[in-house]
Amino acid sequence: MKTNKLFVIDLLLLMLFIPMAVTGFEMHVAGHGNNHSEWHGWAVAHILSTILFTIVAIWHICLHWWWYKILFKKPLGSKSRVTIVVTVIFLILTISGILALVIPEGPNSNTGIFHYKVGIVSIVLFLGHIIKRLKILRKGLFKK
Repeated sequence: MKTNKLFVIDLLLLMLFIPMAVTGFEMHVAGHGNNHSEWHGWAVAHILSTILFTIVAIWHICLHWWWYKILFKKPLGSKSRVTIVVTVIFLILTISGILALVIPEGPNSNTGIFHYKVGIVSIVLFLGHIIKRLKILRKGLFKK
C-alpha cells in the first residue's frame, strides 16, 4: 500500500509542478506589462497551484522520512546530495514566496525577484530530480 501511496503522491507532484512553474513565469512576464488584472490572475493561479504543490510535497517528504533519517547515519552519495539540494531549494522557495506575499513591496521587491530567480534554478533541479525517477513513474503507471 505504501508503494501505491508514493506513486500517487509522486504523480500528483509532477502534475502540480507544471502549472506552478508555468504560472510563475506568466506572472513574471505579466508584471512587465501595464495590465494589473492579468498579472493578478496569474498571481492567484500561481499561489493556488503552489499551495497545492506544497501540501503534496510535504506529504511526499513525510513518506520519504526514513531516507532523511538515514542521512545522519551514513555518508552521502551523489544521489543524496541532489535530493538534499532539491529539499533545501524547496524550503528557500517556500519561505521567500511567503515573504513576497506578505511584505508591503510585494513581488517587485528584492524578495520577490530573489524568489523568481531561485524558482528558475529550482525548475532545472526539479526537472533533473523528476527525470532520474521517470523509470520508476513509468513502472507505476503500467503496473498490473
